[in-house]
Amino acid sequence: MENIDHVARQDRAIENTKSDALERGPFVASLVKTLVHTEYTGSGTVVSRRATGFVVGLTGEWGLGKSSVLNLLGLQLKQMEHVVVATLNPWLFKGRDELVDAYFNSLREALGHSKTEKTRSLLRQLERYKASIEYVGTTTASLIDVFVGGGTGSSFFKRWFLKSVSALIKPKELSASQERKSLEAKLSEQKVAVVVLIDELDRVEDEEVRAVAQLVKAVGDIKGISYLVAYDPDRVAQALGRGGSQEERQKAGESYLEKIIQFPIPLRPLFEDDSRSLLLDAMKNNGIAMPSVAHPYQTEIFNQLLRAVRTPREIKRLIGAFSVLEEIVRGEICPFDVLAYSWLTTKAPSIRQGISDRIQSLVNDPSGAEQLRRQRWRRDNSDRVETLVDVLGASAESHLEMLELLFPRFSDSQQRPAETFDGERIAKRRNLTRLLYLGNPPTQLSRANIERLWVINDQDVLVNELRSMQQVGRLETLLDRVGDLSSLLSRSTDQVFWGALSRVLMREHDWILSEEVERGFVEDIGSILWRIAHAGEGGVLRFKLIIDALIESGDLLIVPWILRRHLFAHGLTSYRRQGLGDQIYTFSETMALCERELPRYRSAVMEGIALRRLPDTEAIFCIINSDYWDGDLRQCFTDQLDTPEALISLAALILPPGLVCDRSTLDLMFDVDVVLERTNILFTETGTPENEWLATSIRRFRAVLAGSDVPGTILGSDYNS
Repeated sequence: MENIDHVARQDRAIENTKSDALERGPFVASLVKTLVHTEYTGSGTVVSRRATGFVVGLTGEWGLGKSSVLNLLGLQLKQMEHVVVATLNPWLFKGRDELVDAYFNSLREALGHSKTEKTRSLLRQLERYKASIEYVGTTTASLIDVFVGGGTGSSFFKRWFLKSVSALIKPKELSASQERKSLEAKLSEQKVAVVVLIDELDRVEDEEVRAVAQLVKAVGDIKGISYLVAYDPDRVAQALGRGGSQEERQKAGESYLEKIIQFPIPLRPLFEDDSRSLLLDAMKNNGIAMPSVAHPYQTEIFNQLLRAVRTPREIKRLIGAFSVLEEIVRGEICPFDVLAYSWLTTKAPSIRQGISDRIQSLVNDPSGAEQLRRQRWRRDNSDRVETLVDVLGASAESHLEMLELLFPRFSDSQQRPAETFDGERIAKRRNLTRLLYLGNPPTQLSRANIERLWVINDQDVLVNELRSMQQVGRLETLLDRVGDLSSLLSRSTDQVFWGALSRVLMREHDWILSEEVERGFVEDIGSILWRIAHAGEGGVLRFKLIIDALIESGDLLIVPWILRRHLFAHGLTSYRRQGLGDQIYTFSETMALCERELPRYRSAVMEGIALRRLPDTEAIFCIINSDYWDGDLRQCFTDQLDTPEALISLAALILPPGLVCDRSTLDLMFDVDVVLERTNILFTETGTPENEWLATSIRRFRAVLAGSDVPGTILGSDYNS
């Protein structure tokens, strides 16, 4: 509850010295001397205090801390003997009459705190002066002496009484000038310093600004009363000024201010050390503990905030937003990213909306459709690099440095691989969605969900857990989240997790019975492991240990994907396009991996496992691309294709909608003529499968066997890295 209360009060001025992170005590002490003159005896005892009578302006932009200084000043003045402090907030009143009334009420209330004869005498003279302005009557003034002097009645009664009497009689006019001089004499005689603090002047309408200025200049121009007026000079000058253009109004208003404010004292701006102190103090007050810096971008985000912050209020609003957002996504997203995002939401809400509208355009891991859009954009814009302004509009210009830190694809600086693939960053599509959604969407798994699975050391138990997720269609979500967090998860259970995942992707039953998604999952896993290898120091070693563990567990899916990528990267295939992409294994290591793995894949084909249980053809094409497919394999594979289930499964593997394999490659794998004859006989007798996806696959398969061309991406002859 304590933290919630801090959050609720984030945008309020500080009220005590304990909250003064900027250590403004010496400045406040100097202001006291400007407003109050103290007389001492020879021994140093205070004899009396008098107001200097100055009208001091405390100036600064909105949110710089003027109200906090006034609070600290008022606190110090109220602790001093022979000082009376009145506070006027013009924001609470409207129009000249209300403000004049509020001014005298504030003085009356301040004087009323003391029951001494001194203050009673001052109250009596204050009411006479007020009456001389509003009700102008000597008889009224005499009655004031009776009622106020005797302490009779409430403030409400006195005001009612004054109005009633002034309506009944028309006395000889009092002189406002005379009554003011009498009040000044009383103040001098009683040796009491009166200080009026006026705040929030820059937050009221122009009419009220002018009314306060007139109040201080005319009604409140009393010797023995000092004023401290807090305001934004640009805003107040505009309100006071006259003229057509903004420049003319500003100039006229500044001239008007010179006649009212004797000493304008600007609050010092925030320097980086100030911002750091305020930021750390605000975090401490809200129970926020930032993690240790692990990456350079985190330090840069913090430093960028310190450079951007201009006022204490901005820090309070920032920490208020951060306190809420960080708790919602704690453990999921880098707190430094959340801090930067909170800054944008408080300073530029329109940018936040733009981020929400253009998620795919900002992240490092866009969808396929977004990748095509980026390619088209570059082509249509003469190969120009897309910028944040192109994506988010002109509003992004004021916050480019912070936005580039959050979305490094737009940054000129090269990010280290460990940072590029950091799964905690909002440059990850799912993390940005999570932050905008204010938590995990129903379709996403939390980091806690992943970590719960990650600590399971029994592979059989983990397989059961993963199969349960597979049955309800959550395996894709699992892989997405593991991909985000891969570089952050413990290496101690790598062998168990990836081995269990490989087992789950293999079909428990023979043959393909409907469209399967596991084929795509193999590629997703391969991509995750590839990123792990590039995730900073130790990544390659971790990658190789995972591959060794997968081989040891009998994997026939993930390692073939990795191997085939290296075959193309090192030019070890018979196809013309060679040397595509980067590699993790060296040439000699890849050759050694081939010698170790290809016999296993050959056995899987010969034993029928590749056809009956595998959801993809990576193992098969590792053999074909390596020129390791021989006559014995061809004959064995031909013999296996003797049932409708075997033919449908091969068609679904080789020629599903969108993919194509040419007839010559098929003839390398098996006797095309024999299989074509079998296919025609079997499906003439049984008809095509009821499942439309399988039916489409078998029709495409028969067409290629017969020598017809079908549209699609060629399978097996290329490998895009």
